[in-house]
Amino acid sequence: MEVATIRIQKPAISSEPFKVSLYLTPALMELEPDSPIASEHELKLCKTAEGTNLTGIFSTLDNEEPSMEGWITHKMQCLPVYNTQYLKMKEHYLRSAKPPRRVKPLNHIVKNYKPVSSHAHNKDDCKRKDGPKMLSKDNIMDLLFQAFEKHQYYTLKDLQFITKQSLFVLKAILKDIGDYNKDPAHKKMWELKEEYRHY
Repeated sequence: MEVATIRIQKPAISSEPFKVSLYLTPALMELEPDSPIASEHELKLCKTAEGTNLTGIFSTLDNEEPSMEGWITHKMQCLPVYNTQYLKMKEHYLRSAKPPRRVKPLNHIVKNYKPVSSHAHNKDDCKRKDGPKMLSKDNIMDLLFQAFEKHQYYTLKDLQFITKQSLFVLKAILKDIGDYNKDPAHKKMWELKEEYRHY
């Protein structure tokens, strides 16, 4: 079947190259109507560099030895003409490439999280970088007295959380102002010495 027609148009100026166009036949276009293709194409002549090897064309017929048909002396680039038919073809292939959108029913409630300026792990990293600030003995004692005004007994871990100081420093100060309980009711807890109590 006839698939295409080539038209060669002579240029107005002799120095310019010939305009070569390729037109596909309607019979070829109707073979696959669901897959549209551009019917008009422009063939541009590519300049071949000097000294390049020529490409030969061979043909075979009924398992016979291949026969030489000719040489390729010029190469042409086939480009579709930018028209409405070409745009329809591009639109068809772009739509077929994208997956269709589907509605998916949800069987559970989706949690919506509000944006947070500073996340918990960022705050922890800042705390680790900064580290606990070393306070003076008077400041630590003030914090301890304020704490003991609220409660009579504290564990060492709770006092460390309140003062944000090291255990070594806290123990040294608590030995001066506090008593370590060993009775079962408040075992392993600290309270102020009698001279510091005012409750």
